[in-house]
Amino acid sequence: GLDSPDEVQAHRRHHLRQVKSAFRQADVFIFTLGLTETWADRTSGQVFPTAPGVLAGRYDPDQHVFLNQGFGSVVSDFLAFRAQLKRRNPDVRFVLTVSPVPLTATAGDEHVLAATLYSKSVLRAAAGELAQAHDDIDYFPSYEIVASPFNRTSRYQANLRSVSADGVEAVMQVFFAHHGDEARPRNRPAPKAAPAPAAQEAPDVVCEEALLEAFAR
Repeated sequence: GLDSPDEVQAHRRHHLRQVKSAFRQADVFIFTLGLTETWADRTSGQVFPTAPGVLAGRYDPDQHVFLNQGFGSVVSDFLAFRAQLKRRNPDVRFVLTVSPVPLTATAGDEHVLAATLYSKSVLRAAAGELAQAHDDIDYFPSYEIVASPFNRTSRYQANLRSVSADGVEAVMQVFFAHHGDEARPRNRPAPKAAPAPAAQEAPDVVCEEALLEAFAR
């Protein structure tokens, strides 16, 4: 964590500036659909990435409500995001994937296995619908590459949840074999990044981008 509220605010402002710049500069926006289960504030409708009270805050059953998104809401929410981004970056294209990582728990009443299959089925169907209906949206089958029962060997680690290094490598090899030329950014002047607020560097950098770069070599 950071030492003071002022540092938190400074890092938040810097982060949002970089997100804004990335949205405006992006050639291709790759988005992984992961979960359908979420929590929301009953009054404002604000959605939380985790259930209130798990990592921070306090759970209030009168204020917070559990939602399990369906096919229609996933499609409409993504199209709303796409419209917003297109207004700022008309030429941006999209690649959708579905995370092969299963749920470890569910807030619903059914077994976590059934909850996982529901979630992945909804997300896969939504991604397919979006890709078929819009020329600027493509679907990449990372979910199928990892989770398919037809794989000769498991592409999960021993916990049967985390994707193995071989699984990540297989996904990236297929991705660059089919999207390598298209995924390369067009020649654009690189924007000058604002310096980040000073902060103590974390001893271990666990970053998806770093992992993908390592496995793509």
